[in-house]
Amino acid sequence: MLQLRKQVAGVIREYDLFSANDRVLIGVSGGPDSVALLSLIHNTSRTDPPYSEIFIAHLNHSIRGAESDEDERFVTALAERYGVPLITEKRDIVEIARERKISLEEAARDERYKFFESAAEKTGASVIAVGHNADDNAETILHRIIRGTGITGVSGIRPKRKLTSKSTISLVRPLLFTWRKDITAYLEEENLSFRVDSTNIETDKLRNRIRLELIPHLEENYNAKIKKSLAMLGETALQNSDYLEAKAKALFDDVLINIEASLETIVLDINRLRESPQILQQMIIKEAIVRLDIPLKKLSNRNYKEILNTLNSGKTVVNSVVKEYLNVRVEGNELHLSKNRYCADETPVLSETEIKVPGETELVDMNCRVKTEVREIKNGFLEEFKQNKTSYEEVVDFNKVSTPLSVRTRKPGDRFQPLGSRGLKKIKDFFIDNKVPVMERDTVPIVTMNGEPIWIVGFRIDDRIRVSEETTNLLVMKFEMITTNK
Repeated sequence: MLQLRKQVAGVIREYDLFSANDRVLIGVSGGPDSVALLSLIHNTSRTDPPYSEIFIAHLNHSIRGAESDEDERFVTALAERYGVPLITEKRDIVEIARERKISLEEAARDERYKFFESAAEKTGASVIAVGHNADDNAETILHRIIRGTGITGVSGIRPKRKLTSKSTISLVRPLLFTWRKDITAYLEEENLSFRVDSTNIETDKLRNRIRLELIPHLEENYNAKIKKSLAMLGETALQNSDYLEAKAKALFDDVLINIEASLETIVLDINRLRESPQILQQMIIKEAIVRLDIPLKKLSNRNYKEILNTLNSGKTVVNSVVKEYLNVRVEGNELHLSKNRYCADETPVLSETEIKVPGETELVDMNCRVKTEVREIKNGFLEEFKQNKTSYEEVVDFNKVSTPLSVRTRKPGDRFQPLGSRGLKKIKDFFIDNKVPVMERDTVPIVTMNGEPIWIVGFRIDDRIRVSEETTNLLVMKFEMITTNK
């Protein structure tokens, strides 16, 4: 299939997918698309190499048990056949999806791209190539139309984009303009075997039903070339979307008042923002969300309308939270967009960690450390401590404490006895009473003893471990941020 090789080589050149200086990491699942992609890219090196070196990356997601393990063995043999270095990793996607309370498909996609990024860093690759084809693009556009989307969604899959908004690694799709039937013909002609994912024929998934039922129905009864029509729609929408995004990025600097050094708040000029058409207002907001590193997939078109309604409310001070990811605040002529600093992570903000007593414990997830020491009550230490302590420092009766102590974030049903009270209180209710913003509640560290909260860091200790007249030994606990010199 010389024609297909020329087509893919042309796509690589036209869209500048990678160059002779790039190391390219090819994501290979073992399926037909990725096997064809590996073969086509590998064969281009025989004449005019468009890259400096290639690697194969394979993630064993464990979803299909023995089948997934067989996929890994197949890709390992494929790498040996082509003489290409291979990086593999195994992750329990089912367990990850359960822990994060998301679908298997979303967990698999997230973990796959995390693995690709890690593998690219290990190999020094600047480009990751994956096997999405023209059929995938048409199915994606139709899927998004059914679920509801805007012009960006109708644009479909891009041939090249950054892996993440802040990444220097490119994600490319050399087969994006190649139809599945042509890939199948290429594999047959080259006598290349591949693996078949049994989950691709399960009709309980919307994406599969679109591919197996809806598109064939549309082809037979409405438009035999529906996939080409969808691809053309995507191409036109992409051109329009790119133009609008370029305009929005240019206008962004005009309406920007301030970006906090921490990149957790962006302040925009409301009057300047209102001068733009509403579609550009929305895209300027989108640009701010990208710069805040909030995943765009977390916000729907309805959420953008909610933000624009807040923007145009005319009230002096308006506060709202959008899907617990974004805090929107209007102050006079200023629109403040603030992120929950852990919102981009699907994993818990802080996994349960045992605290050294006495000693020092680093909490990498929160970029802070916990220092503890045991002191006797003498020489006025307690009085001096109380006068100078911050809300991130506490002292308790060491004799009332049983080690080990741990620190984590809240769990459903957590209760404690706030200092000065006589009964237990749900931490959820404590946060409500103390007006802790919803988007911050899952980021508050909690020190626990025997699995039960004894200190809501920054707020209150448990009354049962308080210092009393009978106290002789003190446990001093202190949370502090880890600073790095640049």
